[in-house]
Amino acid sequence: MLVANTAQIREADRIQIKEKHFPSILLMESAGRQAADKIIALYPQQQYYLVLAGPGNNGGDGLVIARYLHLAGKQVQVLLSHGSDRYRGDASINYSILRQLPVSVEMYTHEEVEKCLEQFSHRPVLIDALLGTGIQSRLRAPIKDIIRFFRPLTLTTVAIDLPSGLNADTGEAINEVLNADVTLTFQLPKICHYVTPASSECGEIITFDIGIWPEVIDRLDIKRSLINDAFVRKTYLHRKSDAHKGDFGHVLIIGGSKNMAGAIAMTAYACVKAGVGLCTVVVPESCRTAVNMLCPEAMCMGLAGENHDFLTPSAIQEIEAIMGGKSAILLGPGMGLALESSQFIKTLLPKIEVPLVVDADGLNHLAANTDLLASLPSGCILTPHAGEMKRLSQQKKVHKKRLEIAESFSKTYNCITVMKGAGTLVSLPSGGTYINISGNPGMASGGSGDILTGIIGALLGQAYEPETAAPLGVYLHGKAGDAICQQIGAAGVTATAMADVLSKVWNDVVEFESCD
Repeated sequence: MLVANTAQIREADRIQIKEKHFPSILLMESAGRQAADKIIALYPQQQYYLVLAGPGNNGGDGLVIARYLHLAGKQVQVLLSHGSDRYRGDASINYSILRQLPVSVEMYTHEEVEKCLEQFSHRPVLIDALLGTGIQSRLRAPIKDIIRFFRPLTLTTVAIDLPSGLNADTGEAINEVLNADVTLTFQLPKICHYVTPASSECGEIITFDIGIWPEVIDRLDIKRSLINDAFVRKTYLHRKSDAHKGDFGHVLIIGGSKNMAGAIAMTAYACVKAGVGLCTVVVPESCRTAVNMLCPEAMCMGLAGENHDFLTPSAIQEIEAIMGGKSAILLGPGMGLALESSQFIKTLLPKIEVPLVVDADGLNHLAANTDLLASLPSGCILTPHAGEMKRLSQQKKVHKKRLEIAESFSKTYNCITVMKGAGTLVSLPSGGTYINISGNPGMASGGSGDILTGIIGALLGQAYEPETAAPLGVYLHGKAGDAICQQIGAAGVTATAMADVLSKVWNDVVEFESCD
């Protein structure tokens, strides 16, 4: 599903209304009617609703919702944020229509809202239709005052299009907002619905088609989209009945150090579980036993050179001898931060001619030697979490500007950036970005990132292009975490457990051929 920004939604409205001669009030009617139907379905026993309506189109949607809730037999109170003379166009028309019905419509004041709340015998559901997608700055009175009044009341809240005060175009939360239990949005979801920290204010996202034609959406050149089941089914490469292991790639994994042998062992384990044909792991000798114990299917080469505990430039010649014929290289899991390992990476990078994934301490070495970023091979995939991205990009407050920083970084260094975290972002150097919707907080545990690296590597080995392998791997990783969470709860999600269910979650999505 595509994810739009404010300018794109406005252009869609313009084309539909001006060029296609489609009455704008019909779009508002469709939005309000569908939203009201959904609200009734979500809260079938609820009889009391309080609608907050701003003066723009979002408020107009709220007035339509109020009308349909009243016609469905619900008790409805409407509070206007401004005087009725401020309601123009379609919002004004719907204000006039609503006034023909016995629905209480009053302008917000502290006293008026207290009176409204007293009239309800039970706590109402709050409908937030104050502001739409247009807000880009700090809130002012009276909207700011209304939000500050209602926020502490913690009423069940349904946001119309988005919680009022969020910037639709970013993941930033620059204002206090009414935290929504559900957000009902129209035609396409907006960036703030799925990019943190703003997305944490939105609750469940439900998107309605209000009648903007597909050909209109096609003209918008939207480059951001959600990673979902449809994406997996669209990109899945079916296995031929006469296939052999050579058809599914040979991935080389390089990393490990004495105190973090488990990291690279888990990467290898996930790579095998995600379907790679062959997997070779190169580690310091001190890590070899850990890899062999967890993943006997991998061919493990322990370097017995001058240092057994971490990788040094002296290992380059041995590694270069086995790089030929590999489908992809994964670099960094468990590598450690030894200075010699930085020199190792600096020497190795120019020799890599196949798709490369850099993770964990591989990223920390790049951050310490940012000149190396310019020498990354084309199609390189970097998988930083917020802390690693802060060091790589030398940007502050990365968690507040995740989308902006990830997209800028990918363009600057011509790489694919997998910005890990809730709603993982996959930004492409071409400017496109995928936003992940799978995963859960239980995945915030040791080794989770190593599993992701192994999955992406396995997909590269199976001939998925880097631009597909990265988002597909992110989504499958999240789905595996969700599967374990459903079985045993968030606190019990472990990295190796996620790897163990990879094949099943993939099968559940694409329904690929059985093994019979």
